[in-house]
Amino acid sequence: MQTKLQQITQFYERKTLNKYGNTYVIKPRADCSLDVLNTADRFVVLCFDRDDNYIVVNDKRYYLDRVNSMKCTDKIRQRVALIDVDNLEHSNAYDFDNKFTREFTAQFSDFDELRKLAKQQYSASGTVSIKQIATYDTVSKKCTYSYQPSYFISAQ
Repeated sequence: MQTKLQQITQFYERKTLNKYGNTYVIKPRADCSLDVLNTADRFVVLCFDRDDNYIVVNDKRYYLDRVNSMKCTDKIRQRVALIDVDNLEHSNAYDFDNKFTREFTAQFSDFDELRKLAKQQYSASGTVSIKQIATYDTVSKKCTYSYQPSYFISAQ
């Protein structure tokens, strides 16, 4: 029997940390099943190009939408998203031509490679989450963003 996939918002939530809503944490919901959160290869934090709005797996484009991902700000070129790999794998796939590769286009050879990255992030600190911090510069009148993932994987 096939399990019906649920939106990522069934498992994760965006908790606002300031009055502007641009500093927040994407974290597991309090009512999320531990069976889901303790699946080491299901959730992964990735960077992708703002102009793409997709990641590439096995030369196929998989678009990031509200069912399979929670994205951080679109104000910067290199975006960050928390992705539900199970939902992404069951999403519609479209052919990808390498001539459309941009600087931050996320590409993986297959879903096993993506799941391996998810396992590395999970093994570093358990259930993954990400915090977006907005810093306003009063002199330049611009806002910059930084990210704090729940894991740290050293360079090997």
